Amino acid sequence: MYPGVYCTEHIIYLAVSAALIAAGLVLVRRFAGTERKTKAAVRISAAVLFCCIAVNRVSVTAGQIAEAPELYSWLNLLPYTFCGFASLFFSVAALIRPKDNPVYHFIVLTGLLGGTATLFYPDFLYKQTFWDVRSFSGLLHHTLMIWLALLLLSSGFFRPAFRKSWIMPAGFCAMMTLGVFELDALGFPEAMNIFVPLVGGAPVLTSWYVILAAATAAAALLGLIFDAAGRKLRA
Repeated sequence: MYPGVYCTEHIIYLAVSAALIAAGLVLVRRFAGTERKTKAAVRISAAVLFCCIAVNRVSVTAGQIAEAPELYSWLNLLPYTFCGFASLFFSVAALIRPKDNPVYHFIVLTGLLGGTATLFYPDFLYKQTFWDVRSFSGLLHHTLMIWLALLLLSSGFFRPAFRKSWIMPAGFCAMMTLGVFELDALGFPEAMNIFVPLVGGAPVLTSWYVILAAATAAAALLGLIFDAAGRKLRA
């Protein structure tokens, strides 16, 4: 019997994570007063995120191979879910790309939305125990995506802009292209929720094209909000 969503451990994890993220943002704002220190905080966070997603991919793939070796192989280390792709891409981008790089206009919001959705509804808890390395590393890398996205936004390391909101659908299409490649060329059983909704109980609302439309709208809205705030500050 697996614990399921909102078990005692999950609720405690949510509370502790929220407190640590809030405290971390306050500490960075207070003590990372220079761009050099902010960049160091971003790079360290990205390195930790990379380690967590690497542990998660290895443990999940090993479990899949053990359960269904005829369907899975070590090729499945390649991320084939929205959040798996976002975590890996986000960590690498934040490690090597400079401040306000165009890729952030896709990956920051993707990581924030995907991390939040999964953190509050980690459906893998219906299949694994909370302390299973697959479960715990999954929760950790989603939490770190939220932390890194909020760090970039609050520190000014990334600033959304309406004129750059086109990057969101462009990046999403690139991610879906990887999914098609994994399905057709690599023979993955599933990839990027192309044929399977994100949440089985809400097939229409969580189909990939609905998520694309919602993410694009969210990117445009966030850009408008930041543009308006910038104009107000300049005035």
